[in-house]
Amino acid sequence: MQINKDWSFSEAILKINSSYKPGGQFSGKARNVAIEHWVQLAGKNKARIELQAALDECGTKKAFYQKYQMASATLEGILELISNLPEQQLVQQKAHASKYQKVDRAFSFLVSKERSGETFTIKELAEATDWTVETCKTYPTKRWHQYVEKIGMDYSSSGFAYMSLEEFRTVHSQKLQQTTDLSSRGILLEKAKEFALLAVSTYNNPFTHYKTYGFIVNIVIAYTSLFHAIFEKKGVDYRYLDSSGNPVMIDGDTKAWELSKCCRYYWQNTGAAEVANIEFLVGLRNRIEHRSLPALDLAVAGECQSALSNFENLLINEFGDTHTLCVNLAIAMQLTRISEQAQIDAMKQLQRENYRVVREYMETFRKDLDEEVFQSQHFRLRAFLVPKVGNHAKSSDLTIEFVNVEKLSAKQLSNYERGVAFIKGVESPYKLKPGKVVALLNDHFSEFNMAMHIKCWKYFTARPQSIEVSFKGEYAGYVEGFDHYLYTKTWVEHLKTVMGNKALIATIKKS
Repeated sequence: MQINKDWSFSEAILKINSSYKPGGQFSGKARNVAIEHWVQLAGKNKARIELQAALDECGTKKAFYQKYQMASATLEGILELISNLPEQQLVQQKAHASKYQKVDRAFSFLVSKERSGETFTIKELAEATDWTVETCKTYPTKRWHQYVEKIGMDYSSSGFAYMSLEEFRTVHSQKLQQTTDLSSRGILLEKAKEFALLAVSTYNNPFTHYKTYGFIVNIVIAYTSLFHAIFEKKGVDYRYLDSSGNPVMIDGDTKAWELSKCCRYYWQNTGAAEVANIEFLVGLRNRIEHRSLPALDLAVAGECQSALSNFENLLINEFGDTHTLCVNLAIAMQLTRISEQAQIDAMKQLQRENYRVVREYMETFRKDLDEEVFQSQHFRLRAFLVPKVGNHAKSSDLTIEFVNVEKLSAKQLSNYERGVAFIKGVESPYKLKPGKVVALLNDHFSEFNMAMHIKCWKYFTARPQSIEVSFKGEYAGYVEGFDHYLYTKTWVEHLKTVMGNKALIATIKKS
């Protein structure tokens, strides 16, 4: 926010409190820094007189604390700051204003261009600010890179119109990396990054039994804060408004958009895989909130990884590479072997009655997705970890390298698919439940139902009528974990051929 040195103490505190909620984890600190900023701008004499007038008006310190929502320690800090201010504060203010004269001109120039929708050249920027052309060339690609885009030989700006002058000075400062962004956007952005890292920390902690739930709770907060920061940058009002156009209030706070509404607004209902990923995790969180279901971790690990990757992509695309989470994260150390029996045990747990609500939700959600979305790495990450062989015995390349299959050429993708086939070996063909077989046939033959399917597998002896754990046939096989028979795609194709033969169908129905 823009601090005005001409405010009285009472005006300053009330305006600052309206922007930075007193006592908040992040906003409380930002509020105290803003008060200190007003004291420094107002100067020693004015700040002392204004503060004393406010104390006199309240009568007691207790009344003062209540009116201005201020702790005694904060007041003591203000008094100490005022006493330490030099008498020549006004001279320092003039020097400060002179220091930022050209920066302030740049801010006015950029805001005017953004509001008018016009592009600008480096020469125009230099003429407006009195900087040299060479100096102006460095700013769009370095200090302002998050807000300026090059279009041919011209440049366009986006985001400056929603900054205060103080915020622009901070962005422009050479000490930007050491400066805390105390704007609403900056606080929300920091919160988003902190909760994303907390989500990863929870998930990677070997002593955490409820990894999935802990991850989802924190990543949802991270996403919500990130979207709010994006909307702050773009000037989008993300508050809920009543019929009169006033903000809806809950427990004294403005009600802001929840994550699902943020997603709909940002992706404009385009059916993006990122939206499906978030909606899946939010729905899953709602269903496991009061259940103890640690066996979910293996089942949804891919969706959790995609949520983190999508978060970082969104973060970098909107705010630049300087905000990447990679500098804070290492590849989590994992035991290199998850036994086949452990996976089977996890699958068996998912079939139990207390998992029924969550299991049905997961199956229904995934089934209803478009195939393109379901196969997207943005919805669910699927990966193989393969030992990487260096070209030289002591080569210094990356230990772990991620390959994005969506950016491979046709030849590279062909090699990749051959590699996947090599890694997977012989993949189990038994994947289709009876209901899935019926659904696939029903798309082509409306009269095909479960009763017809039972007659067909009995007629063609696709599987034994009793349970035989060791049975593996061409059309069906017994699968541990599912603890029953599943069918192959070959069986589906065979049934399609059968359904085209009316005489054979008649015979099967009579059997």
